[in-house]
Amino acid sequence: MSLLNELSVKYGIQTHLSHSPLPQKLEELRDYLRREIKKELKIMEGAENLRKVATDKKSVSNVNIIVKKSNSKLTELQQELQELESQILVSQGHALNSSLAGEILQQRSLVYISLIYCCCCR
Repeated sequence: MSLLNELSVKYGIQTHLSHSPLPQKLEELRDYLRREIKKELKIMEGAENLRKVATDKKSVSNVNIIVKKSNSKLTELQQELQELESQILVSQGHALNSSLAGEILQQRSLVYISLIYCCCCR
């Protein structure tokens, strides 16, 4: 199964019904993943705020579970975004050295996540 189909099924996005060209479908899925990453960052921010005001052990424990789940999901989303961005590069016909492409994508993702996190923490 292609990455596009796999992620579309996983997140319930019906790209197979769209008559859009492949690059546009990939862009739509990338936008969706970015929105999901923003949501997870907001969840983490809220959980961190809850952790600051939690007074009993049970509340702290519940918040820790939320943070752990959110971290796991965020890691998964970031990995999927990197894979998708690699697919986008391939579909656009860029012939970059795979290690260089991986480094570029990782840096872009980290910069993007940092920007989102900075915006969320204001």
